[in-house]
Amino acid sequence: MFTPEYLAVLDPFAEEAKKIVETSPPVDAMPQEIIERATNRVKWSNKEMVVEPGPESIRAEVLSFYLMCQGIASASYPYSRETRLISDATRNTIRYRMYDLFKRGQEELCMKAVRRSIKLVELEGEDGTKLGEVEIPREDFYKLRDQELENDGIDIVDDRILPQYLPRYAVRWVDLAPLLRHRRVELTKLYLVKGWAVLTLRDLWDFYANFVSVRTEDYIQSVYERILESGAPSKVLAGVGGRISSLLPKEPEFRERFARVPSRRLRPEFFPPCINQALNGVGTGLRNYAMIMMLTPFLSYARIAPPPSATRMADFIKDISVVRDEIAPPIFEAAERCNPPLFKDQPQEKASIFYHMGFSMTTDPRLGDAGKSKWYRPPNCTKIQMSAPPLCNPDEFCRNIKNPLTYYFRKMSEHARGGKGE
Repeated sequence: MFTPEYLAVLDPFAEEAKKIVETSPPVDAMPQEIIERATNRVKWSNKEMVVEPGPESIRAEVLSFYLMCQGIASASYPYSRETRLISDATRNTIRYRMYDLFKRGQEELCMKAVRRSIKLVELEGEDGTKLGEVEIPREDFYKLRDQELENDGIDIVDDRILPQYLPRYAVRWVDLAPLLRHRRVELTKLYLVKGWAVLTLRDLWDFYANFVSVRTEDYIQSVYERILESGAPSKVLAGVGGRISSLLPKEPEFRERFARVPSRRLRPEFFPPCINQALNGVGTGLRNYAMIMMLTPFLSYARIAPPPSATRMADFIKDISVVRDEIAPPIFEAAERCNPPLFKDQPQEKASIFYHMGFSMTTDPRLGDAGKSKWYRPPNCTKIQMSAPPLCNPDEFCRNIKNPLTYYFRKMSEHARGGKGE
């Protein structure tokens, strides 16, 4: 029997799911079957995506989802290939569950989950073609149906399938902003009526699955930011993340689509305002913090894109020229722009920059020196606000961002998804 608790299977961020997480065992004490389920989620078949009703099945589903997300946040970085892999796997899983439940007569349960994320109105009129005072032309109504059927490659339609393809609902296009921002929906492909997008059930489930997928990426970002702040993750989480990373498909088209773009070269056009301001040079009171505590870790992590558990740069690069020719020069140039130039009265700070990248106090870093000092992580936004408030001038994109590094990764991802990047 499908109980209200089953909503946790359709929305891992629902209150029903949060209650399960609150009573879960510590990560290091997680049962092995949960660990295996978390690792294998990215390669599930349709049959494996189905969760039968029952408290134990629901609990295993919720805990494995969170273990998967936290594992990737421990072994990778936001919007990486791994993050996008599990984001897509989550979208496909939720979408299939909605289809499956509809066929099993559980449309009401599906709609209850959807309405928590999407504000809907139902089409009215005797034949369901009226939206408020606007009548949708019947030829458009059937054109939408036939287009959906063609997209799914369905030639023979029965009474069980047809309702999924008939326009039934409408949503204000502005309420789709998270999907538009993440480029999960194209506005030009929506059938719009005075600011409302007309949807079939098939559309609705696709949109809802994408909402859950976007929230999954945001959750991974939040976990990554916490790990950056707190230190190395547990061995269980790092192990789960590493195993999922090993499952990345090897096909060239996948590697192209999910390229680790941040590790190719630095892209200043995606830097957050605080980093751009530091690069332009600062005054006496901010020089050391801006150059050494902000720019040095930010540029090194942005260029190399290691997991938050990283301790040695040499584990992620093969040539010290990455440090000497790509990371260090913009820091030195910014230091020269300071007033007065940082190295003019504090020449020892040039060695301090390499010290904070983990190469000890030196001006001639070598791969063999990596790990002789701590590789500092980028400070979060709260620390920057407290230590260097003049540098914190947030733009619109800074909302819901807690670390300059995740700002950069997110900007890179959205740019790439728009088909504008490399």
